Amino acid sequence: MKLTNIVINNLFSYNGVSTISFDNITCIIGTNGFGKTSILNSIKLCLGQSDIDVKSILNNNATEKKCSVTLNFDEFSIKRSWIFAPKLEESLSIVFTDSNKIEDIEAEHFIKNKIPDFLVDFLFYDGEVGNNLLLLSNTKLKNIFDFIFDLDLLVNTQKDSLEVAKKLLEKNNDEESANLIDLENQRLTFLETISVQREELKEKTKEVKALAMNLQKLNTQIKNRNKKVKLLHDELELLQADLDKKSNKLKELILWQMPLLLNQNLLNKMQKRTSSALKIEDESLFVNKFYKFTQEINSPLDENKVLELFKSLMINESNQIDLTLSPRDFKKLIEKMKDLRLSIKQLEEKIKLAQDSAMEQEIMRSLVETQKEQEERLNNLEKSLTELEESIEQNTLEAKEINRTLTQSFKANQEKYAFIKGYEELRIIAQISTKVYNQKLEKNLVLFNQKLQDNTTKFLKQYEHIKAIYIDNSHRIIISDGKEILSTELLSAGQKQVLNFLIIKTILDFKEFTSFIMIDTPFGRLSNKNKELLLHTCYLSFDTLILLLTDSEFDFVKTQNLKYKTYQIERDTLGSKIEEIA
Repeated sequence: MKLTNIVINNLFSYNGVSTISFDNITCIIGTNGFGKTSILNSIKLCLGQSDIDVKSILNNNATEKKCSVTLNFDEFSIKRSWIFAPKLEESLSIVFTDSNKIEDIEAEHFIKNKIPDFLVDFLFYDGEVGNNLLLLSNTKLKNIFDFIFDLDLLVNTQKDSLEVAKKLLEKNNDEESANLIDLENQRLTFLETISVQREELKEKTKEVKALAMNLQKLNTQIKNRNKKVKLLHDELELLQADLDKKSNKLKELILWQMPLLLNQNLLNKMQKRTSSALKIEDESLFVNKFYKFTQEINSPLDENKVLELFKSLMINESNQIDLTLSPRDFKKLIEKMKDLRLSIKQLEEKIKLAQDSAMEQEIMRSLVETQKEQEERLNNLEKSLTELEESIEQNTLEAKEINRTLTQSFKANQEKYAFIKGYEELRIIAQISTKVYNQKLEKNLVLFNQKLQDNTTKFLKQYEHIKAIYIDNSHRIIISDGKEILSTELLSAGQKQVLNFLIIKTILDFKEFTSFIMIDTPFGRLSNKNKELLLHTCYLSFDTLILLLTDSEFDFVKTQNLKYKTYQIERDTLGSKIEEIA
């Protein structure tokens, strides 16, 4: 819906017919007192939203005792007319683009549904009066957002149900009815409590399952951290076993083969038996020292056997010398043992770091603390679930007992049964309406606040102390620094005006309503900085912008590099007239 033009005939200061056609941006310039505000008042009269006495609206110099105002929208036209002679008569008609026409009462209803009362003062805004959403009471804001979110029907249903229930009570105010009503209220209270408890039980059951799963993950995490150290130890044991095996092999070799493995020249001579590796002068002394040496190196072989093998290789003559491995393989064995020792050392350092590092200890401490907290919370939740289940069972029994008492009374008096049942249904309707209202309110607030965030992003970037603006569940407009709620008194006049229109823009966007606005005295006494802020972060966000300007305000607009249509309000002895400036 878009306002395309307005036709004013003999209304207020305007003499004769004045027509204004609106562009994307339209500037109407006029000296104070020439008729800018009269344009707003004419529109509000046409929409049935003005408290002005219609006896005073006719232009003093009108040649005919009649006046009218016509608002042409892209979807329909609204015309309201007044005839003052011989008596005051008012007529209203709406013509649609398909030529269908409605009049008077039907037209009034259409206007109220199409353009809500609360929006009129903001769509056609008087900057001098300065209506501001930020300054409205919670009750008025609630009414506004109930309409925006299509919750007014639920509100009325709840109110009407309670009102009818109240009247039923007034008609049945005897003692028996009072007792039955008291019982019925108790029963309904129990049923409502049970319903709430079942919802709570459902949510807590989900919470218990989620917490149990998280605790299981935490236990696994702790176990895996311990497992990491265990795996390191396992790997260390495997390496140590391999090193021990190779060490034993080396011990077997070192006693009688190592001199030959390390001295190729000696090995060659001994193969030819041209020399022997050793010559024993004192057999007894040699044997004693040899046994002592084998004990020190902890040889895995029997001492006598080792001695015999040693002598056969190094002293006694034999036809052939058989080495257990080649010199090349011996060197590989030594290198492998060096690598194993290095790997073992590195693993030992890793284990020490994993076990002793302050960071690891802090992580483990934190994990264990969290584990204990979650276990305690899980235990408390499970206990709470048990208590809740027991309470539901008890409340169900209480409700059944009351229902049994009521049923016996109803059998004796069917009229009372009809009364109580009617009262019960009305209470239930009111409760369901309230429940659905709260659910829809919460859902719509999420969507509305997202749109509001989008519309206010550019504005908020300019102020470090303002981080967010949103509507809470109590229908309050909240301005926050990210931690605390800010008082609107801390905002400048310019900031208030910008936020006011950004909220209005969000309302129009949310309702997929028209995106136009007409503002009388849009900049007032604001500084140039605030004027630019208001114009560029707010006014220009509307698809159609109509500005009613003083000469000084228009001088500011001319500096903003905008494309706009311009009208000038002129005044003579007969009254005001509007002319387009090329």
